[in-house]
Amino acid sequence: MKLGKRFLPAILLFALILTGCWDKVELDDIAWVQAMGFDKGADGQILTTFVIGIPRLLQGGGGRGGGGGSGDGSSGPGPHHTTVTVQSKTVIEAIALAAINLGRRLSLQHTELYLFGEELAKSDIRFIVGAIDRYREVRGSAYIMVARPRAEDVLRVDVSPLEVSPSRYILTLAQQHMQTGLFETVFLVDFVNSLESEDDFPSCPIISLSRSFKQEGSTESGKGGGGGGQGGEGQKGQQGETQFPPTPRVGDRIQQPGLPPGLSGPQGGPMFLEGGQVPRVGGGPVEAMGTAVFRGGKMVGDLNGEETRTMLMVKGDFERGLFAVPDPQVPDQSQYSLSLDMRGRKTEVEVNRQGDRVEIDVHLTLEVSYMSMKTQSDYTDPRMEPLVEKAAAEYVKKNLDRAIMRTQEMGADVFGFGRRLRRTFLTWPEYEAFAWQSKYPQAQIRTNVEVELKRYGLDFGPLKVTPGEKLQESQ
Repeated sequence: MKLGKRFLPAILLFALILTGCWDKVELDDIAWVQAMGFDKGADGQILTTFVIGIPRLLQGGGGRGGGGGSGDGSSGPGPHHTTVTVQSKTVIEAIALAAINLGRRLSLQHTELYLFGEELAKSDIRFIVGAIDRYREVRGSAYIMVARPRAEDVLRVDVSPLEVSPSRYILTLAQQHMQTGLFETVFLVDFVNSLESEDDFPSCPIISLSRSFKQEGSTESGKGGGGGGQGGEGQKGQQGETQFPPTPRVGDRIQQPGLPPGLSGPQGGPMFLEGGQVPRVGGGPVEAMGTAVFRGGKMVGDLNGEETRTMLMVKGDFERGLFAVPDPQVPDQSQYSLSLDMRGRKTEVEVNRQGDRVEIDVHLTLEVSYMSMKTQSDYTDPRMEPLVEKAAAEYVKKNLDRAIMRTQEMGADVFGFGRRLRRTFLTWPEYEAFAWQSKYPQAQIRTNVEVELKRYGLDFGPLKVTPGEKLQESQ
């Protein structure tokens, strides 16, 4: 009897532990949100778009097709996700309103992208980012981007004809940051830290609808000259939405979009364009290029692809990228150029401060290798190496100087100079009182770029021109 009383508390404790999971939730009762988009709504409200995966179609990784699912619960062709857009006063309210429409509790545990429409980003997104960051299910490793023109437009199309879900596309897209440098990847936690920082300015990539994409019912759909325009052949989702541009008809031509002022000729090219303007035919309707620049919670401007590369170089985040550098012997002729594979090697930034005057010296060291030479000059000759290195260095320096000048006009130091400036102060209150945000436009910034030619590729020289061709050209 005494033995039973001695073990009674332990028995009751085990009984409470083994009673089951009181907060158990069945997976079939949850709608897993893959991406969320935010746009300006009427009367100061916001439009929140949810992209939700359909588990019965995603689990088998079925192929993509033009119709809906197979209807028998198995994996099959068609849309592997659904979208719903809700207008509300707050983000948290939108989650609840979407749940009563879908009949499932929405979970943000697997959300990998938060997308902000450009119009909303130019007003203020601080209150939305703050709400997302506070929500218990949100992962700090989710990506954050700006959509051009609207987040809802981007999320309501199949982002790529090669992927079955937006989340998979987001992951593969982020990897191109390391291969091209035409945009950066920014996590939610890093964006929030930049918003609250005294020495850093937020930035994030821009994702846009392609200029070749035409909405369903457009009068220009399928016409030549528009590239991969939407026509009756475009694939449709469950609600008749066009999913991605069809294969263009024979005879379609790319219309070269106009380059920004001062960038035409041999010094310009598609890398200087903003997202959504890349000249091409076919493929998916979405592309990423450039950087959205913020001052506080407001987007105040953007950088194009080449300017983004130089920003990443200064920050030490540039890995590699292909550059088309004008032929140094005939720099005014756009038909001649050198394609170089550049890789970041070393970044040095020195900051000097005298009173309110700030001087910054930036020194970049890059290594390059030949990829192709659209010229008849043999630049593999060691005597020609200095010409190539100088041409590549001047090309990068010109883009870097322009990017710095533009960010100074915006009043937004996205290069991270402020993080180095704060080391010149003894105390944090002194640095706060200095107000770097107001001093950045007047800072004197000098740049220097050094390029070292490392490799020549698989060929040891350009393809030779026969004597007959040379004679014909001279005539």
